[in-house]
Amino acid sequence: MTKIHKYLLNREVSLKENTLWFTMGTLCSSATSVLLMVYVTHLLGVDEAGVYSIAYSIAQLMLTIGWFGTRQFQVSDVEEEYSFSDYFTMKIITSCIALLGGLIYAGMLHLNAHKFMITFLYCSFIICDIFADLFSARFQQEDRLYLSGISYILRIGGYNVIFLVSLLIFRSLFISILLAFIYSLVELILFDYPFIKRMSDLKVHLDIKKIMNLFKNCFPLFISSFVSTFIVNIPKNAIELNLSSSIQTYYNIIFMPSSIVNMFCMFIFVPMYTQIAKKWHEDDKKSFIKVVQKVFLIAILFSVFVFVGCALLGIPFLEILYGVNLDGYKTPFLILIGAGCLTSINSILSYIMTVMRKQQYILYIYIVALVVSQVCIQFLITRFGFVGASIDYLIGMLCITMFMFIVFVHNLHNKS
Repeated sequence: MTKIHKYLLNREVSLKENTLWFTMGTLCSSATSVLLMVYVTHLLGVDEAGVYSIAYSIAQLMLTIGWFGTRQFQVSDVEEEYSFSDYFTMKIITSCIALLGGLIYAGMLHLNAHKFMITFLYCSFIICDIFADLFSARFQQEDRLYLSGISYILRIGGYNVIFLVSLLIFRSLFISILLAFIYSLVELILFDYPFIKRMSDLKVHLDIKKIMNLFKNCFPLFISSFVSTFIVNIPKNAIELNLSSSIQTYYNIIFMPSSIVNMFCMFIFVPMYTQIAKKWHEDDKKSFIKVVQKVFLIAILFSVFVFVGCALLGIPFLEILYGVNLDGYKTPFLILIGAGCLTSINSILSYIMTVMRKQQYILYIYIVALVVSQVCIQFLITRFGFVGASIDYLIGMLCITMFMFIVFVHNLHNKS
């Protein structure tokens, strides 16, 4: 461990500083999906941006497999029912499944050789995100969330620069993703690993019973995330199978901003997560309700602010940012923004239900939402076309919000 590592680890930091570093790191992370798309669109054109878009979409779905919903469960595991080695071993397993799943998914979409190779490389790239999330959860357990923020800035900020510079030099999507992947892996080894080694007994520990129980406990959280992302990918899959890569680019451009609300709410809420978990387990119902109300108020106010801002300036801003013409896309754009606002509420409710240890209900709720979305999709697309796909996504998110809120209120009233 270097002097820098020792200095950072031994610092006394306040909740405010913890939140500040994590906020900056999350902002860096949330901006990445937009920035990389901007780089590719401007430097390689809309067709190659479409290739990047479908690879990114598949990788994001596989990322939910790699994460497997363990972040919420791991951080709220205040009594350390499972060791860090258990979580680490589980991540190795889920990473392998995610990589294999990406290959199968790409094959089902009948991607050509170029798209297939880019997709495989991007799925390899997100393995770094899988382990970064594992390490970040450990930092949070140790009240060192600021280390996560610093790591995010170094890793994500660094590979953004490398991705852009390599695009400028090589004009190759493959080389750019490969170099970004290598940098991301090196950063985790040189920066995160020494901290983790000091905090935990890091080893591959295949306790089959505990690993299976961990999969079982986190399965509802995984399903909720997987199904939610799959619902997002339904129109993207249809575009890939039936339309051109350029149309894929346009859809992803108007969809990207919908994640801003969710990202903002998460970097406000996640630093409070351990505190909320402790309040719930300590039966401090009054303080628990107070913090939750504050989070929901911030989420709702910011959602309104973003929706109004997007209605006034969203399309012109995106046209300038990406250098493309988006005439006729305002209606589906605003529908997707509305769905993004609901997604942020769903993420918060998912965290809270995990604290309540009622995550099993999340599974049923998302299955209902998936069925509703699937039943509605054909009628909506036939009747409204491209706009119908956006409406279908909104309906799915609305179903999730309503049912989660009902379960949350019911369990809150039943709290002794």
